[in-house]
Amino acid sequence: MESNIHNYMEVLVGKRFIELDFYHSYTLDQITDMKCIALNQLPTLYIRYSLDMLAATPEKKLGQYYRMVISAVENAEKMVAEDRRERQDEIDNIAVYTAKDRFDLEDEEVPFSGSLKIE
Repeated sequence: MESNIHNYMEVLVGKRFIELDFYHSYTLDQITDMKCIALNQLPTLYIRYSLDMLAATPEKKLGQYYRMVISAVENAEKMVAEDRRERQDEIDNIAVYTAKDRFDLEDEEVPFSGSLKIE
């Protein structure tokens, strides 16, 4: 892929982190985690030039993107602030999910639990 193609949401998330001055409040690892968490909540908008994006997108849509970024960054900050990896007191309360707990597909195959006869 060409190096000048990028996700516009990365630009907006980066700007939001600067607005909130996260670089003075969190470690680089925490910031990286928060950016990943925030970006995973947002739609991907690949663009070539930010200026073209701004010129071609209605103001209402740009405002919607900005509000989405605000919410995603807020959620990401809460997740990092409540990071279970940092709290040793709750190590026994970790929930382990199986595939059935996370989602239930109609055509999901049942795991094989028998023996195989090869003739």
